[in-house]
Amino acid sequence: MTEQQVEDLFHYYGHEDLYKRFRTPLFVTGILDDAEMWLLEDFFENFSFDRSTLFDEFRFWYHYYEVSKRPPYSR
Repeated sequence: MTEQQVEDLFHYYGHEDLYKRFRTPLFVTGILDDAEMWLLEDFFENFSFDRSTLFDEFRFWYHYYEVSKRPPYSR
């Protein structure tokens, strides 16, 4: 996703404060660079965060959610 798309989604779901705090770490780590917009939307619809949330907590739960949405491994 682009930086503008990420910012728009954070604002749409009421996480402006988190975006202001996480903006740099989000793009330094690149966790949302290849993310699909629907995944971040779905993530925000299923998780809630308060003002005291740390970036590491956000990153953990986002990765957890991302992995849970992958198709099952099959041989």
